[in-house]
Amino acid sequence: MANDFPKNVKLSIDQNRYWEGLGRQQMDFHQVICELIDNSISASGKDSEGDLLPFNLEIILEKKGDIIRISIADQGIGISENELTEVIFSPGGKGKSDGPLNEHGFGLKNALCVLTQGNKLPWIIKTRDTSAVKLEVMYIINGPFSSSLKVDLGDLNTWNKDLIHVNSEAGTRIYVETSFSFFNTLYHRAKTFDKLTERLIEHLGVIYRKFLSNEYNKMWLRWREIRDDESHFTELDEFRIKPIEIFYDVKGSTKKEITCNGVEGETKIDYITGNLDTEKVKDSSLGKPYPLKIYYQGNIHTQGVDVIIRGRILKTGLLTEIWSDIPKHNDFNKFVGELILKDKKFRTVNNKINLDPHDSYWLSLLKELDDEDYKPQKVTGSKIERDIAKKLKVMLEGHNTGSTVQLNHPIWSGAGVEVDVYHKLNNDNLNIYELKAGTAAPLDAYQLLMYWDGVVKDENKSPKVGRLVAKSIPDSVKNIIIEINKRTDLSGNKYNFETKTIEELGL
Repeated sequence: MANDFPKNVKLSIDQNRYWEGLGRQQMDFHQVICELIDNSISASGKDSEGDLLPFNLEIILEKKGDIIRISIADQGIGISENELTEVIFSPGGKGKSDGPLNEHGFGLKNALCVLTQGNKLPWIIKTRDTSAVKLEVMYIINGPFSSSLKVDLGDLNTWNKDLIHVNSEAGTRIYVETSFSFFNTLYHRAKTFDKLTERLIEHLGVIYRKFLSNEYNKMWLRWREIRDDESHFTELDEFRIKPIEIFYDVKGSTKKEITCNGVEGETKIDYITGNLDTEKVKDSSLGKPYPLKIYYQGNIHTQGVDVIIRGRILKTGLLTEIWSDIPKHNDFNKFVGELILKDKKFRTVNNKINLDPHDSYWLSLLKELDDEDYKPQKVTGSKIERDIAKKLKVMLEGHNTGSTVQLNHPIWSGAGVEVDVYHKLNNDNLNIYELKAGTAAPLDAYQLLMYWDGVVKDENKSPKVGRLVAKSIPDSVKNIIIEINKRTDLSGNKYNFETKTIEELGL
């Protein structure tokens, strides 16, 4: 068999300008790398019912000078000899893995050309399908693209070289180089390799959260910076990518089903919306990559809904793109949600960074979303907190006969500061509350401290208890409370602060 190799690869286009042109697209690093990841996910194989089998991917990044070396390894079905020579390198050519994320047949070529600065840097593809495994061979192709592209047999001893989490007999390994400046496009504000890697983890956690919410789907990122001679490698850092979900405040989310019509009949989508818990994304105790820096920041840039097509987040933070009559405004900073498009009837553009704007189903969906029932409403946490305060008032007065509860009680002698909930007990003791619909922030602890000091100043008495009530209380806030409780107020009494979740209070 070895005498039959190398074999020529059939290319319907051999003009260098075509491959250079394919590399000139307005795509950032994370968008391009996801083209290759999409292929690996789609190549994971299917079960007897046609559903994708769990996948296991290992991504390795190495920085050496101004070059970033990338390798993506999967343990999927691999690419056959015929597909390599006759199909996948032709424009629009697709292999036999008819997965949900490889609809166009441009992803592989597109990604390789963009990463290599217009087909100028090297790339390598190693692959083994079931036939190659039986024959104990490995197919290899070395780029860049050219009219002399060939499939050859590679050294089988290198098949799982440097891999830890992916070590299957079949699958595909892609090796490609790009520039550090292009790698930097995944987050322009970061300049170091380590910080950029952490933001890549954020991108991948958001983009693939629907897949990664299945514990059997695994995506590993490993990385290192090579600072000296290549014989002195530092150990690779590694991280298993975790799904990054939208954090909703205490009100949660609502789900509606919308019917869309197009040229192939009707289909249905799920529309989920709610109010963002703006503090949860800042909670560093959640581990890498928190606090988030790119997504769900509770600002004009990130407000809006995510479009999820066949399990993959395609776009995030859409507002004016869907509701042209609603301008970007601070009133919508907490408006977040998801449009979940499961049907293959919805089409994307060839480089998969957006939906096809002329797709009949997308146009139908936009028309349906223009209904007042689906339009975003102005969202502020204060309204939700007022509702919580009213429920708390009823509960406190019901449990403490003869006590009185006042909402928005003024303190600091008319300075405009108001205690959220001011509970005067029948024994003349006093409890005060600070309420948050989402996750508590350190500032909320100091807000409660200001309430307490205001009561002492105005009424010459210390409250019995000061309670910070929120959807969740991070350890950072609890630690601040512990430190405050070590101190005394102006009356010489110790502060007595507590934290309670809304769930604990039954609200």
